[in-house]
Amino acid sequence: MLSKEQLIPATECTNIDVIREQIDLIDAEIIALFALRNKYVHEIVRFKNDEESIIAINRKHEVIRKRGEWASENGLSKKTFEEIYRILIDSNIKVELEILKQNQYNV
Repeated sequence: MLSKEQLIPATECTNIDVIREQIDLIDAEIIALFALRNKYVHEIVRFKNDEESIIAINRKHEVIRKRGEWASENGLSKKTFEEIYRILIDSNIKVELEILKQNQYNV
């Protein structure tokens, strides 16, 4: 994982290229964390046995709401991050449903 020591503080960046390099480092770490998160998404299907448990609409709304709160607490746009997580969760649901379907055919 990227440590804060590996980054140049934003206020100490001397030009646009240095800032872009720092953003690239952060984005690479974010993508690596999403990849790690995705491994859990694939595994959670082991504990879900039908479409309703995968779609879990109440859980979906709660996760989106909570991520929006976390974003807001960190000075980010609540609305933007709720939308990001809405897209992410909808994509995860599609993946989980596909895995469930494959597992049902393999039984």
